[in-house]
Amino acid sequence: MNNENELFCRRPMGMRMAMIVRQWRAVIDDAILETGLTQSSWTVMMQLKQLGDNVSVSELAEVQGIELPPLMRTLAQLENQGYLLRTTSPYDKRIRLLTLTPEGNAVLKTLTQVIETFQERVSQNIAPAHLEIFSATLNQIACNLRTIREEDNKTP
Repeated sequence: MNNENELFCRRPMGMRMAMIVRQWRAVIDDAILETGLTQSSWTVMMQLKQLGDNVSVSELAEVQGIELPPLMRTLAQLENQGYLLRTTSPYDKRIRLLTLTPEGNAVLKTLTQVIETFQERVSQNIAPAHLEIFSATLNQIACNLRTIREEDNKTP
């Protein structure tokens, strides 16, 4: 094991996860540069695709786990690029609903293919069983973090 690997292995788990996430985002951002999408915009688009059409802005913010001001900037950018349509709810004029446009769905399809390709590349030399365990472990860590946040945000 070289020095860089040894140093990485000794860092706290959260720090290692953050470093990997930064590297992952950088690789994907470089690969999709020509789409004009940023990390925040492609994650929002992927989330919208999973949630389906006519998602409210507040619902998206909650699922994404981000504050409204940065989300609103990302949504404006996606709308200007023609990837997103914002409409007013017919039931409540205060609620904005979000839908991907056909152009948004097309660019998201390309993006998904890019991500799948890189996922295969970064998964090389890792046994499928280990990837399943890793995925389950990530899911449990996310669940534990949600529980911690809920517990720590409770006021007496």
